[in-house]
Amino acid sequence: MYYAPLSNAGWSVGVIVPEEELVEGVSDLNRNFLIICLVGLCSLGVVAILIAESIAGPLRILAKKTASIAQGDFTATVPEGGPRELAQLSRSFNDMGQQLTEYIKKRDFIRDTFGRYVTQEVVKRLLESHENLDMGGKSHEVSIIIADLRGFTPLTANMTPEQVIIMLNRYLGKMIEILMDYRAIIDNIMGDGILAFFGGLEEMEDHPVKALACALQMQVAMDEINSLNERDGLPYLEMGIAVNTDTVVVGNIGSEKRSKFSIVGAPVNLTGRMESYTLGGQVLIGPNTYERVKGLVELKDHIQVHLKGIPHLASLYNIRGIKGPYNIRLKTRLENLVKLRENINVHLSRIINKTVTPPIGSAWISHLSENTAIIYCDGKLGRWENVQLTLLDAQAKKIDGKIYGKIISIKPVDNTNCAEVTIHFTSVTPKIRQVIRKASEGFIEMDEMTTICIAASGI
Repeated sequence: MYYAPLSNAGWSVGVIVPEEELVEGVSDLNRNFLIICLVGLCSLGVVAILIAESIAGPLRILAKKTASIAQGDFTATVPEGGPRELAQLSRSFNDMGQQLTEYIKKRDFIRDTFGRYVTQEVVKRLLESHENLDMGGKSHEVSIIIADLRGFTPLTANMTPEQVIIMLNRYLGKMIEILMDYRAIIDNIMGDGILAFFGGLEEMEDHPVKALACALQMQVAMDEINSLNERDGLPYLEMGIAVNTDTVVVGNIGSEKRSKFSIVGAPVNLTGRMESYTLGGQVLIGPNTYERVKGLVELKDHIQVHLKGIPHLASLYNIRGIKGPYNIRLKTRLENLVKLRENINVHLSRIINKTVTPPIGSAWISHLSENTAIIYCDGKLGRWENVQLTLLDAQAKKIDGKIYGKIISIKPVDNTNCAEVTIHFTSVTPKIRQVIRKASEGFIEMDEMTTICIAASGI
């Protein structure tokens, strides 16, 4: 109720309104507001669930794909839609998978290309640069090493496969260890032959010095290998090494399906021809290498030879040692020839393309040392040829075992068909080595030699 007095009349006017009618609009308003709030809360809940699912769903997929990545499936990808931050996370995840895939391809390529014979430093450099993995190559100055066992093929002709593998793995294992210690890149291993180079992939200004020091260390290691061979009854081995410095093409040679990191060019072939002139235990270097190292090396002698592709005589330098930080020197060999009281008859066969030919005319040894012999023989021979010798006892019977060597000089004997031939031994079987050692200690007669040979054979 509401009332108010009337001043002139002395009356009061009052108004009476039912409460229900007065607050009816307010009640309707409160009810409508409550309904709106309930509907709004339900709608907000639905929207919140949808938003949460839009985030949680991709995150569950991302977690699942992460597990696939952990198991090695680097091709796993996730959708890149959704909110900005989630889309950015998805793109980052997909980019990571792609980069991991590229890394695995690079790693497999390097592993297949270089095998197990590349230093970790070289592998690291390859992974750091895409250019190093591209097919093709670039010109670089490198120092090349080619090493080969003397007379290996005919020497192993009568050995069992197991013996050959033991001997070859022992030799290659030691040589590879040394090459890796000196940071060489091993290009190729074919049987007993090794091709490696220094420089080309990484900066190595002193690669001629490093290559020569490595070659000398490889020769020094042959003493250890031969000690083990002698213990196991395997042949005495000798290796020749050539070192050459020149510019070649360095790179991935081949195709996408099959390739190798290698060097190509005329200097590689030239180094191979240089190696063919090496004697057992010898390191020959070319003129380019010698100019870069001559202040550090001890030179034994040098020879002039005809090399295919070079119109003039080429000088090859026989290195005995290197000074400076490496300080490596080859062991002095016993090269004093001893004149025998009686000549030792031999069968002398030429080795042509690694095949032993039938013996030439009569031949006999007149002078002998631990690694050299002077032989008089009938038949045509050439300097630097490889030969095989079979010793004959006093009864002209073959003595078990072989000598393999290289002819280093030939002198015609006046008024005869004979020639005086100096042969450097490159490989000798254990039993014959005992005979040679005994004979080179002093004078020996044929009957004495027969006795020595019988004892060496264990009869």
